[in-house]
Amino acid sequence: MLNDLLVRHNRRSGCHRETREGGMGVAGADPLVGLPFLDRVGHRPDPQRRALDVAFGAAEGEPPDLFLIGLATLGVITERRAQTPLLLLVDDAHWLDRSSAEVLAFVARRLEMEPVILLFAVRDGVPSVFDETGLPDLTLTRLDDDASRSLIGAHAAGLPEDLKARILAEAAGNPLALIELPAAAGNLEVTRSWEPLPLTIRLETAFATRLVALDADARALVLLAALGDGTLAELSSAAEELLGLRFDPGQWSAAASAGLGTLDDDRFRFRHPLVRSAVHQAATGEQRRMAHAALARALAGDPDRAVWHRAAATPGPDEEIAAALDALAARAADRGGLDIAFSALERAAGLTTDPSLLALRLARAGNLANQLGRSAEAVRLLRAALRDGRLPANQAAMAAFDLETLTMAWSGASTIRHFARIAEELADRGEGRRALEALAAVSVRAYWDQLDDGTRRHVSAFVARLDVPADDPQRLAALGLIDPIHRGPEVIARVARMSPAGLSDPDESMAAGRAAMAVWADNLALPFLRSAVAGYRSDGRLARLAQALMYAAWTNVNCGAVRHAITNAAEAARLASEARQVRFGRAASLAQAIAVAELGEGETAEELIADAEAALVPLGANPQLSLIAFARGRAALAADLPGEAYHHLVRIYDPADPSHQPYVGGWAFADLVDAAVRGDGDLDLVRALLSDWGKTAAAMGAPHLEVQVAYAAALLAESATAEEQFRAVLTSSAADWPFYSARARLAYGSWLRRHRRGAESRTPLREAARIFDALGQLCFAERARRELRASGERARRRVPEAWTQLSPQELQIAQLAGEGLSNRDIGERLYLSHRTVSTHLHRLFPKLGITSRAQLRDALDPPRGW
Repeated sequence: MLNDLLVRHNRRSGCHRETREGGMGVAGADPLVGLPFLDRVGHRPDPQRRALDVAFGAAEGEPPDLFLIGLATLGVITERRAQTPLLLLVDDAHWLDRSSAEVLAFVARRLEMEPVILLFAVRDGVPSVFDETGLPDLTLTRLDDDASRSLIGAHAAGLPEDLKARILAEAAGNPLALIELPAAAGNLEVTRSWEPLPLTIRLETAFATRLVALDADARALVLLAALGDGTLAELSSAAEELLGLRFDPGQWSAAASAGLGTLDDDRFRFRHPLVRSAVHQAATGEQRRMAHAALARALAGDPDRAVWHRAAATPGPDEEIAAALDALAARAADRGGLDIAFSALERAAGLTTDPSLLALRLARAGNLANQLGRSAEAVRLLRAALRDGRLPANQAAMAAFDLETLTMAWSGASTIRHFARIAEELADRGEGRRALEALAAVSVRAYWDQLDDGTRRHVSAFVARLDVPADDPQRLAALGLIDPIHRGPEVIARVARMSPAGLSDPDESMAAGRAAMAVWADNLALPFLRSAVAGYRSDGRLARLAQALMYAAWTNVNCGAVRHAITNAAEAARLASEARQVRFGRAASLAQAIAVAELGEGETAEELIADAEAALVPLGANPQLSLIAFARGRAALAADLPGEAYHHLVRIYDPADPSHQPYVGGWAFADLVDAAVRGDGDLDLVRALLSDWGKTAAAMGAPHLEVQVAYAAALLAESATAEEQFRAVLTSSAADWPFYSARARLAYGSWLRRHRRGAESRTPLREAARIFDALGQLCFAERARRELRASGERARRRVPEAWTQLSPQELQIAQLAGEGLSNRDIGERLYLSHRTVSTHLHRLFPKLGITSRAQLRDALDPPRGW
């Protein structure tokens, strides 16, 4: 069964954490012997195969990305030779650690068209990762009265009717209670004094009564099983340690006869988790410590498991055990087992006496808790690590930065200056790369925060002096993000001379793309972001892929490429949700909102914006409120509501408004001027802004700013110079920016028509409509056609594009199939099975009015260049 494979994988990799005091460890010497489906592991692409090998402990390597393990698992399941229906059942899934649960949830979300059902059984009222997965629920309700009477009748022969009625009432249709409570009814004296306890506690008490029938040695043996979860041989060895020569193997049969569990596969398996809990609670603290000590001695040859029992048995701090747990944490993290690494470090901290070591272990545990999405635990541990000032300066800075992020606090310039001082100390020791990494950690935050100009100049000057190559992508990203206006010319010049082909790592491509975006050079950013997306896809690094797709989506938005914006943004939002990256996910949703608004889907756009707003406002993500204002402004422009658009967009430029963000103002400037001119905005204000942004664009040479300034100048020009300004836009760099070229043609044609030059207006208006159609800017295209009709040309209303009926994922699949990719290639790229891809294609063909893949390219009529 695959379930056995998954369980053994969890044990081997340290991805599963026991919920009791006992520990998990390595099960068996060879983790891959006798496990099903392993014949398919070797057929997975190299990154996936390596991830499984490392996770299983069959090979050494970098810690595998959880989502890459999930992708590999999905491939193993869906590419198996036998295609008969398959049921995968994970019982008591609420006990799974977060890492294992996320891998399994990743697989479950993608089993759309496979003959496979992945079923998770979770208990009501017990929080679990599966509460957040969005998977469909099948709630098992209580048994009805007839079924309850039938069940108790089969298990309560000879009980008085009044006692049966009492049990029926207390069980409330719970089948486990109806089976177990009758057997314990006599001992519990339920007719006289059954305490009003929760059902689980009553059941636990019922199970505990079965221990009474066992002698002390048998109870000790069952306690070892409850704490150890080992084989019968291991537990028997521990029993000899605990009981000496008195151990009688026949006691296992006595425990089974008492109804506590079953003997099979060389293990004692408790019949229910509540039995294990009952055994645990019935023992004293001293009895549990002695049992743990015996298990530790019995498992001396397996130190990764023994150390948990050594830790549970020790009465106080013990640095030797703490160091062993620390080493275990490092090994677990190397295999991707962040949960067990976190638990080991937290326990190690509890056994540590040295204050400096304690602070380091608390900080590392806090960092792992943060990675695992356990915000409250991360805050608690990081605060404890920082409490006595024992952390080294660079680690203290990172811990403080993470703490600020988690608590939605931000000390702004002081944090940046603190990181700069640490970076300077590292640089003085000749560690320029580490100094750059220290600043890279806060550079994105610096971009969005309202830092003073002096701080930006000081820190960026330090970055410029670091002993790293001048065209290092991470250096350029730090310069662009920390001080975009003053460092923009250097960033633009260096990125313009670079090529994605010259960068071997997707992280480098991402850094180059972010550097260019930060200085309003989206046209330079896009090739690097595409390269980063391709690299992260190949590596299976889904969290980073989500970020790269989000940046690409915003670049598409700024360039007006609607279709690519929709597909990139929708995928980014989906993956960011799985990776628990709330801010990145909502930023992607806002990019998608703009794109769908420009298709004419205003209601969908507002739903996306409202959802993002509801998620971001409680996080205190005030800088991102500028993106909400930007999205609402662009959506209003698409709906031809310029007055409303101006109301939203002008907020970005008001320092007193919560939506103020100076650099987003560089993205939205042309939209603001468009809205002001057509929507009775404050023209004096926008003219002043034009002067400021014009100087910035001229000084920086930022392409996106330059084209917006030229477009805005034409819109604001007096009648005597307007035509000259429009012609200047159309013969300038706007040719490299189709969205602005089309907008300039639309504005110019409209200006000609208003000046009674209808015949002359038709050529730019026709060209504008054509370009808008190619970009997917259907609302703008319809505006151009309305102007054409007003000019006297009998322009037909365009039939709605067939591709607008497709969902974002269907559109993405159709685009890839239109490029000639096979179903298997598309599945690998989008983390879907090839059968799911085939089904999507089968469903989307009728929507496009086609019958074959060969017709896809013409049906989609993809835009060129963008």
